[in-house]
Amino acid sequence: MSNFLRLSLCLLCFGLSTGAFSSNEPTQPPAVEQSVTQDPLTANLISENGTIQPGHSFWVAVQMHADDHWHAYWKNPGDAGMPPVIDWNLPEGFTVVQTLWPSPKRFNVASSVGFGYEGDFALLVEILPPASAKEGTVDIAGQVRWVVCSDATCLPGESDITLSMLVSSTEPVAVAAQSDKFKQLWSKIPQKHEGIVAKRTDNLLEISFPHTDEETQKIESVEFFSEKHKTINDTVPPLFEPSAENPGQYTVVLEEIASEQLLKGILVLHTSSGDKAYTVDLSVNNVGDDIAVALSDHEKSNTSEHVQQQSVHHDFDFKGGVVLAIIFAFIGGMLLNLMPCVLPVISFKILSFIKLSGESRKLIFKHGLAFSGGVLASFWVLASMLLVLQAYGRSAGWGFQLQEPLFVAILAAFIFVFGLSLFGMFELGTSIMAKAGAVQGKPASGRELLGSFLSGVLATAVATPCTGPFLGSAVGFAVTLPPLQAMLIFTSLALGMSLPYLALAAFPSLLRFLPKPGPWMETFKQLMGFLMIASVIWLVWVFGAQSGSFAVTLLLAGFFFMAIACWIYGRWATPVCKKRTRAIGTAFALAFFVMGSYVVVQASSSWAQAMGGHSLAHNASDTWEEFSPKRVAELQKQGIPVFIDFTAKWCLICQANHLVLSKDDVSQKFKEKGIVRMKADWTKRDEVIAEQLRKFGRNSVPLYVLYNGDEHSQPQILPQILTPDIVVGALEGL
Repeated sequence: MSNFLRLSLCLLCFGLSTGAFSSNEPTQPPAVEQSVTQDPLTANLISENGTIQPGHSFWVAVQMHADDHWHAYWKNPGDAGMPPVIDWNLPEGFTVVQTLWPSPKRFNVASSVGFGYEGDFALLVEILPPASAKEGTVDIAGQVRWVVCSDATCLPGESDITLSMLVSSTEPVAVAAQSDKFKQLWSKIPQKHEGIVAKRTDNLLEISFPHTDEETQKIESVEFFSEKHKTINDTVPPLFEPSAENPGQYTVVLEEIASEQLLKGILVLHTSSGDKAYTVDLSVNNVGDDIAVALSDHEKSNTSEHVQQQSVHHDFDFKGGVVLAIIFAFIGGMLLNLMPCVLPVISFKILSFIKLSGESRKLIFKHGLAFSGGVLASFWVLASMLLVLQAYGRSAGWGFQLQEPLFVAILAAFIFVFGLSLFGMFELGTSIMAKAGAVQGKPASGRELLGSFLSGVLATAVATPCTGPFLGSAVGFAVTLPPLQAMLIFTSLALGMSLPYLALAAFPSLLRFLPKPGPWMETFKQLMGFLMIASVIWLVWVFGAQSGSFAVTLLLAGFFFMAIACWIYGRWATPVCKKRTRAIGTAFALAFFVMGSYVVVQASSSWAQAMGGHSLAHNASDTWEEFSPKRVAELQKQGIPVFIDFTAKWCLICQANHLVLSKDDVSQKFKEKGIVRMKADWTKRDEVIAEQLRKFGRNSVPLYVLYNGDEHSQPQILPQILTPDIVVGALEGL
């Protein structure tokens, strides 16, 4: 059984686990310890004290035992797994103050790394009773849920745990039978070390702490367990030795994957006299000096690779300045109107201008300004969010909102319902969809102007996945500037996209070049409906790449309920229906639409993504490798050329370029030149890929990078829109 199938089975069972897994043993009388059996893991709830004093916290331990050849997981389970979760059911006024985890162990299964526990382990929980707690017996209860795995399979489980204790005004006294147990449990909890400090140099983290010569002679190896997944490269062993800069300090060097302002985790020192574990919860200082440690050949390779990539970053920075970036953004914005992802909305907006061709110039101009205002406002909001995320260290890029499954699902549902209206299933009327569609009626009412405004919002929402000529470098440069200058560039981009509609609004005489209003408009509207459905298919594909097939099934079920809602609304809730029929039809339509909306939101939830089913994401074939900066550096040292495709499922230009890259003559040229092809898929947020894009002065995809096999030369950046001649010509130049 593959790791993926095994994990899918675990998560599926975990999500569906019911009371069938719970203990059915009768209620126990007041005691200090109660045990509930659940193979292959047992859970015990024990207390150090025999009584509880109001207003004074006390400690309990959720003690667990995993059978031989089974293991449970830590709070960061690693590449797979799920940590134990405790849902407490405490008496009124009782609160959980903190939960302490023992130091975990590292598991290596195939190519996956996990962190967790074997045999006996316990979570120590501090509980605070209220000062007003009345004397008598209370039940400290909860439900523990877990996943345990062996080398062959994973099993979920859950147990109800209950501990009856006596509340007394007297000072609690430790129960002798439990004192030794708790001493042993406390010895496994990582200790605080006031002398630990951390700093960052490039992509390396240096953790330092005081030591004595006698202590350093006992240390055989070190491990660091980060509380946050994928922040530390767990495949590279930490480097450790006495600090050359600061005598009396011991240094541990870790390789970072993602930079975090706070470093939280557990540092474990394996010594000849036993393990010592320390909690690490520090702010990381960024410094420019190299780490003064003797690196092994492997770490030197990583460092030289990073230095090389840093030089690449400087060489590919946008050198045109703010003025040229504003011009590029304006041109790029105009070209966005030609991108396939924007075409359905734009075409429908042009149709609305045709409808207005017989109206006053003032009316047409108002609608043009409203549409442009929607585009401007949307770009300002997206740019502000992007800059805020960048300021807080998040690796977000252009089109970042389409990396969120919930946004993709909502956008797909919106366009799906809009498309149904174009087929005539229901009239938009005064609904929210009307405000995002063509203008109805002649007077320039606030509702109709809001419709033009929301048309601009919708056009921007579907435009941001696209980047074209001039746009990538301008946006990448913008996010490196102060906020005011960055907003000027994004404003220029929005104005460029709005220009054709501002021109039509300001000069209505240009409408004479468009067809006259007539019956053809109904056919054109339905044709645009098909383009809307095509956009939905693309968004569902993007959603599937992010969430998996089960989530896609839920999403389509949500569309099904929404379609029923639209049909009921168009059939029995129109103004021509009787008042009672319209009220009932509206109620049923609203009920189905709410049901569909709920299912759409649930489709993007974490439990739906974990419910099994293979992801629809691209799996690299024999001809394409998964992108790895280390692999690129290794191939360069061997003199092997590399071609990197930075792509995403939500990037339509990327998909068009994939057709070019898959052509026989292009593929043959790759093979002839012995070029290793790599695909860097940015469909979901990936800090490593985002960092690589920034090093080439970009903040969006597509990006095509060609290394010629000489580690001392700079790579070649290919255009964002590829043709077979462009690719073959670049390969011939190697």
